[in-house]
Amino acid sequence: MNIQSMRENWHIGSALVSVCLYGASGLYYTGGHFSLPLDDPFIYFQYARQAASGYVLQYNTGDAPTAGATSLLYMLLLVPAFWIGLDGIQVVVYSLLWGGVFLALCTREMRLLGRLFADPFAGELAGLLFALCGPLLWGILSGMEIGLFSFAILFSFRQLVTDGRWKVVALSLLVLGRPEGVLLYGLALLWKGLKSGMQWRLDGPLLVPLLLIAGQAVLYRVLTGDWGSAGMAVKWLPSGPHFSWPEAVREILFNFTEFIKGMLGGSLGAQTSVNLHAYDSNARRVIFAPLMFLFFAFELAGRTATECKERAVGGGLLAALWLSLGVLSTCTLVEYDAHFNRYQQPFFSLFLLFTAIGVARLRTLGGQGGAAAARGLGVFFVLWGGLSTSYFAIAYGENASDIHHMQMRMGEFIGQNVPSGERLAINDAGVLRYFGQHRTIDLVGLTSKGMAKAWRNGSGSIYEALERMPESARPTYFAVFPNWFNFPSGEFLRPVHSVRLQRPSIVDAEQVLYRADWQRVSTSATIALGDKPASMGGLEVVAQLDVADLQDEEAHAYVSTVRVVGEKETNLLLALGADDGLLIDGGRMVTGKERFSVRLRPDRNAYMHMRTATGVAQQLVVFCNGKQVGRVQFPRGPGRAWLEQRIAVIPPELHRGEALIEVVTEEVGGVVRPFLSFHYWFLQ
Repeated sequence: MNIQSMRENWHIGSALVSVCLYGASGLYYTGGHFSLPLDDPFIYFQYARQAASGYVLQYNTGDAPTAGATSLLYMLLLVPAFWIGLDGIQVVVYSLLWGGVFLALCTREMRLLGRLFADPFAGELAGLLFALCGPLLWGILSGMEIGLFSFAILFSFRQLVTDGRWKVVALSLLVLGRPEGVLLYGLALLWKGLKSGMQWRLDGPLLVPLLLIAGQAVLYRVLTGDWGSAGMAVKWLPSGPHFSWPEAVREILFNFTEFIKGMLGGSLGAQTSVNLHAYDSNARRVIFAPLMFLFFAFELAGRTATECKERAVGGGLLAALWLSLGVLSTCTLVEYDAHFNRYQQPFFSLFLLFTAIGVARLRTLGGQGGAAAARGLGVFFVLWGGLSTSYFAIAYGENASDIHHMQMRMGEFIGQNVPSGERLAINDAGVLRYFGQHRTIDLVGLTSKGMAKAWRNGSGSIYEALERMPESARPTYFAVFPNWFNFPSGEFLRPVHSVRLQRPSIVDAEQVLYRADWQRVSTSATIALGDKPASMGGLEVVAQLDVADLQDEEAHAYVSTVRVVGEKETNLLLALGADDGLLIDGGRMVTGKERFSVRLRPDRNAYMHMRTATGVAQQLVVFCNGKQVGRVQFPRGPGRAWLEQRIAVIPPELHRGEALIEVVTEEVGGVVRPFLSFHYWFLQ
């Protein structure tokens, strides 16, 4: 290979060096073992292994299909690894090779775009800034879909602005790469319409991605029952309980401005309380060099303003739409800034591209002095990129070490000490299932059907979902981060083993393996204290509601409301003594009211009983079909204990067999006291 060829293809060598550097860092920090800096790639690996065996979207063979892998296309890219006989840790190396391919492709696209919008200087600078962007290297080599989506953005951008012949391929990669790609596709259609004077025409290349979007949605719907990936239910703000658009808009805009200020502007940004490098690095000035944002802003804003003024829509407007609204869409996630802003990383390329073009503009504005300034700034930004690359190479190794020394070590212990056939409840769903042989239940809900909504509600609803399962399907072991849940340990969950890191960088400090003893737990469905129905003058339970059990709540059209918009309701899980032993029940601390419906025998009084807990003062009023039927005051008790008590008598003339029940917090002396709600029974 001659010198000219090497200069033209340096992006390939650069990608190879980066793969070696980051791979070596991982090996150094793990003591010579291959690993990755996240648990999430191993979710992709497990789905790919299952797909290669014919079990598409079944995380455990025989389970209901789930779409826990955000990018179906990236998962399919991993399937050939298993077809050619790779498995286990070998697929880690396979994913790193794909990362190197996407890194080289992205760098090449940056060079081409820089030349397209400015000159060869801008092209080389754009390529170098990308190839030396630490968080991008970390993300693309993390085993996730970040490289695929980054390439799809750059490739689609170039094909659109040049009206290239590969638009159909580029836009197909875009819409299948990540859910945000669908938004970018919609913005591309808007841009095309503006460019053509509002004359929209869906030609072949623009129609194919639309069909792919619909086809993927239908595939998900047919296989999983949902229209999109499980990540939307787990991570999207509007999927949470008591969602409020005004509150969400404020949080989204706050997230967006923090990203702009902390990552692109080079300011201190936000420092979280978790003290993990992967979350707090926006508080470190190692992402982008000072002054970069100024060149980006002046270049992109000036180019966009000129296009609008001259009514000559071009790449500036498209980049502005994609970068601003694309990043804004990622800010709708619960942990939008997780893992070195991994959700925003694919958009870094557009920032770096127009920064390089802005620097190159100095060459045309300032004569020889401008050219010298451009070269000087280019050297400064590239050197800063070297610092960023070094920092994130170290972070990559530390993060890979966390995964190796926690999840992989825990997996080894489980494999050696937990009998085959046992079922394992987990919260990080990747490593423990991919390397293990036990069926798993994902408490977060990415890979287990029906658990996502319970996760968003809280530990009480998670427990209720597990309790509802047939006994043969319940998890017999839990391998979880205790800080993520409010699960009672002791009689029900007995610690078996734990792995603790002294200085974690990307995972929780401790993962604990528990043995679950369901036999020690009384069923929460029956009245457990004091008088039983059989001793209440022949009364029997004709209807009941298990609060926090989402299926039971849905069956009774249950709704809980907060008193003030923006309040958050506490989801409870308590384990307290009862007549038959330990009783664990999920419930809610209601600050507003509950509303639900029950069917009763139409010609008899109905006696309404409630399970709550002592320890806090509670005052509530009960209504049936709009009429008050009870008022109850529970004084503050000396300690926490279960309390089951009759709270209302409903005469037949009020319900006629159909009862709409409302239980409302009562304000006394200007003080509103929330009440604890766990279970309701109706006896007749």
